[in-house]
Amino acid sequence: MKITYLLPNIETGGTERQVLALARLLDRRRYSPSLVTTAGGGALHAEFSGLMPVTVFGDPVRANRTRTSLWAHAATVRRLAGIFRAERPDILHAFLPSSNVLGPVAARLAGVRRVIVSKRSLAGYKNRFPLLRRMEPLGNRLADVILVNSDAVGREVERTERFWEGKVRKIYNGVAVPDPWTPEEAGRFRVREGIAPGSRVVLCVANFFPYKGHVDLVEAARRVVAVAPEAVFLLVGRDAGAMEECRARVREIGIDGRVRFLGGRSDVADLLRASDLFVHPSHQEGFPNAVLEAMAAGRAVVATDVGGTPEAVENGETGVLVPARDPAALAGALVALLSDPGRARRMGEAGRRRVLERHAIGRMVAEYEGLYESLSGGERPR
Repeated sequence: MKITYLLPNIETGGTERQVLALARLLDRRRYSPSLVTTAGGGALHAEFSGLMPVTVFGDPVRANRTRTSLWAHAATVRRLAGIFRAERPDILHAFLPSSNVLGPVAARLAGVRRVIVSKRSLAGYKNRFPLLRRMEPLGNRLADVILVNSDAVGREVERTERFWEGKVRKIYNGVAVPDPWTPEEAGRFRVREGIAPGSRVVLCVANFFPYKGHVDLVEAARRVVAVAPEAVFLLVGRDAGAMEECRARVREIGIDGRVRFLGGRSDVADLLRASDLFVHPSHQEGFPNAVLEAMAAGRAVVATDVGGTPEAVENGETGVLVPARDPAALAGALVALLSDPGRARRMGEAGRRRVLERHAIGRMVAEYEGLYESLSGGERPR
């Protein structure tokens, strides 16, 4: 069965990494995957290319500049339809909002038999893209399946979009579960990272989009280090518009030595195993991969109670949920766990068990394969 995945680009992000993990583990005796991007390549190009044929066209600068142009979208549809006619996939599987519109239109023009659109975030982005907001129902109408990664996202689709009736299916994100480190292994990694002995490491992994709440985290860090001066905050992620504001605020309040900006990293699993706590201050989430990865690494999580995050974090058992946009509550939860390492350790162990039971990558891939098989029989899946 030929599966073509469609993404805007393949920069390092949660959705892109989920597609990469899925493609890596698909049974090649049954499936032949390929990838098409419409707005350039990205940092994950080499990894994707090592797994499957990759077709890249467009560039992110032009795509952003012409995001409201019907002519530009029409040209993309024509290009995609030509690619699909040549590749003749059995299933087109689109991810992220623009692909969820352009992909189904091109697929139907090219005669692709089955189409899946994947919704992975809440509806806040629609306010910035009025044309996309009007066109998304067209993608739903042309799709056979509308795939969501949490109940929260499913509710958003039902609340804000049309033509979803009878098509919505849910598959939770899945992550790999790394082997735990000994204290000696964690210590050696900390030495390599220049982390002072005795530090309590709080890790945040999120690209610096404004809605990810990094500014709130900086304000919370100011409160935390005032009572727990051994705390060190490591912020991992590429700049997506909010990093400089965070850097400036860190300098302004004088906690430069306690907050480090690490940029994009390929060793997040190691950083997690070397940390004490994980924090996720986002204002909105569909279903956060970073939180799952922290739980898989056995780390207690302090996260905002938004979107699908409560479907991952069991408040009081695997972590602590706090209101969004509330640095004081965020700081309070972090201080409470930093001052009670035993409780944090128990939460981390419970989180690891929860991922093994509900969110392991193998389970996710098996559910995707089951979805593809249900489509291959010619009937829409029930």
